[in-house]
Amino acid sequence: MNKLILLISIVAIMSFTSENRQLQTDNSLHEKTIEKKEPYTIKFQVNKLKSNAYNLSIDMELEEGAHYVSPNSKGNYTGIFTMILEENKEVQMSGNFSESPKSEESADPWSGNPINFVREDTTHKQQFMVSTANDFEVSGYIQFTIEPRCTLEKVYFKILQKSGVLHIQKLTAKK
Repeated sequence: MNKLILLISIVAIMSFTSENRQLQTDNSLHEKTIEKKEPYTIKFQVNKLKSNAYNLSIDMELEEGAHYVSPNSKGNYTGIFTMILEENKEVQMSGNFSESPKSEESADPWSGNPINFVREDTTHKQQFMVSTANDFEVSGYIQFTIEPRCTLEKVYFKILQKSGVLHIQKLTAKK
């Protein structure tokens, strides 16, 4: 009788452990397939202005409620929309970002200081000069804090020139 109770107990424990392992496996598979949706879409484009002058256009499409600090805000804000390029001799930025439509100045809800939040789909443009006809590759990224999620976003890109053709390639967003 003791052997029968022991055998039933072992089978029940093995059955429970097997179900528990199956549930853990199913949950981990489910977690891997969940993709986080960004509250914005960013697109890059290069337009030639004249022989060695170009415009880098950055189209920011925002989901409802999303916003970020304009590169044209006055003041020293953390997470302002900024472009960073690796040190190079081929690409030199000139002037400041322009944006369309222009963001409007308002009061920062935390400090009360003037700030420009971008709250609608906006195109930012930055002029730059290319100093060579040779092939090159220059890496950079756009950095900004997306609100209300309050996360620092980095969207990486490369400016490439191959056989005299200049283009930009978006890489991956990293935080």
